[in-house]
Amino acid sequence: MKISTVQNYKSQSINVNFDRNARNQLRLLGFLAGGLGRDPAALTKYGLFFQSLEAKFELLGMHEVSLGGYRRFLSGLLNFHPNKRMWKERYYKNIYSFKQRSLNAARIQERYRGRVDLTLQVGVLFDAYWRDLPLPNIIFTDWTARLSSENPYGFRSPLKGRDLASWLDYERQAFQNAAHVFTRSELVRSDIVNNYGIHPGKVSVAGGGVNLEVFPERAKSLQKTGFPVILFIGSEFKRKGGEVLLRAFSIAQKRVPSARLKLLTRDVVPRDLPLENVDLVPYVWDREQVYRLYEEADIFVLPSREETWGDVLLEAAAYGVPSIGVSGGVMNEIIKDGETGCLTQLDNVEALASTMILLLENKELRLRLGENARDYVTSFFTWDHVVERMLSKIETIFSGKELRL
Repeated sequence: MKISTVQNYKSQSINVNFDRNARNQLRLLGFLAGGLGRDPAALTKYGLFFQSLEAKFELLGMHEVSLGGYRRFLSGLLNFHPNKRMWKERYYKNIYSFKQRSLNAARIQERYRGRVDLTLQVGVLFDAYWRDLPLPNIIFTDWTARLSSENPYGFRSPLKGRDLASWLDYERQAFQNAAHVFTRSELVRSDIVNNYGIHPGKVSVAGGGVNLEVFPERAKSLQKTGFPVILFIGSEFKRKGGEVLLRAFSIAQKRVPSARLKLLTRDVVPRDLPLENVDLVPYVWDREQVYRLYEEADIFVLPSREETWGDVLLEAAAYGVPSIGVSGGVMNEIIKDGETGCLTQLDNVEALASTMILLLENKELRLRLGENARDYVTSFFTWDHVVERMLSKIETIFSGKELRL
């Protein structure tokens, strides 16, 4: 399919020769805020996504738009908080930083004027359409500030009152400016449509991909001997429900005393929590070390109190490890309860313990769930799948249909 002159969101003409079957026809310029190039978390989370984009587009780089120099210092100073984690949230989520990141994206676009057909921004910490540049912009996001503000624990929501209202207005404008918005989950798509007032035809679920270059061999089997291992990986211990897991595990091991829990977190684990048969794994980003943890695990547990997606759930599934997650959020879209894993109620220690006991005592069940989880991930949750879903919608955008909404 070839399309020549089309209309972008602001009804200004651009010339594009887009052939789905020919590589490098559509020139894509990407933007990201969050330490790309020096932050191992960002590289792990998005590196394979960018590789999949390169296979379908002429990707003119994923450009970092974070603040630098005196602007970085000023934002940090103006948004200081004695709690380091909250200070980081305040640094990223304030109107000054939103505007400066948007201006950075605009300056980069100016340098590429005439050489780009489409822009892509990851997240909504800025607006790549800030100066009404004559390029359609698409957004790929896993969360919204409104969802964070609704969370009763307030883990990722530093904004209150007028500041929150202003931020939501800027976020809404970014969604309105975009030619299309892609989300990882239906939960986020529904929030953007129902609470930000964005046309439902303008927002699609693209999903998320597992962050593994090569899928491991199917290593789990009935012949595995030794004690059963439960694995938890969560940098933020409290937000990921770490203490809920430890209390539930202390109950479960009374029924299955041979079970062990391997717990990897960046935070200090309170010593007043039960830690019998618990291995506290030093926090690492070394992927080979993390892969070994999945290989050794029989069950993965993530009782998060706020989860924007769940990359670790996909990684566990790729290793044939069934997960126990929390119902009522995005995990419903990754774990099929009773088919690829199990879901329990938020903060329900007894229910989590019962589910862990069920899987610990039934090797055949957890192997079956793990195999189903692996098949589900390989069929729907690779980055190639995500980009293919985006590409089909982008074809519609460049046909002019989406842009007339």
